[in-house]
Amino acid sequence: MTVGEIMVKPVVTAAPDTPAGVAWRLLRQARVRHLPVLDRGLLVGIVSDRDLRTAPSEAARLAEIMTRTVFVLSPDASVRRAARLFRERRFGAMPVLDGRELVGIVSVVDVLRVLSE
Repeated sequence: MTVGEIMVKPVVTAAPDTPAGVAWRLLRQARVRHLPVLDRGLLVGIVSDRDLRTAPSEAARLAEIMTRTVFVLSPDASVRRAARLFRERRFGAMPVLDGRELVGIVSVVDVLRVLSE
C-alpha cells in the first residue's frame, strides 16, 4: 500500500504571514493537528497544534514559529516507509509532495489506521 492511497486531501494550509491565532482556528475548524505552510504554492514549513499552543502570542506569524526542515513523502512511498520515518524521527505528520506540488498529508494516525485493519 502507498502513501498516496491513505493520505488526506485536500490539505488545509496557511501562509508564512498568517497569525498564530488564525492558524489555530484553521486547525480546529478542519479537525487536524498539522498545518503545512506554503509561500507562493511552495512548501516552506509546517506547524503543529503544539507549536501554536506555545507561540509567544496569537499575533506571532507562522514564519516565526514554523518548523522549516520538513520531511516529506511522495505519493508512491510505501506505508511501511512512512511508519519507519514516524518511528525514527518522532513527528506526527508529513506532507506529501508530487514533485514540488503539495498533494496531501499523512499522519501517524493514518498509518496506524491502515496497519490495524
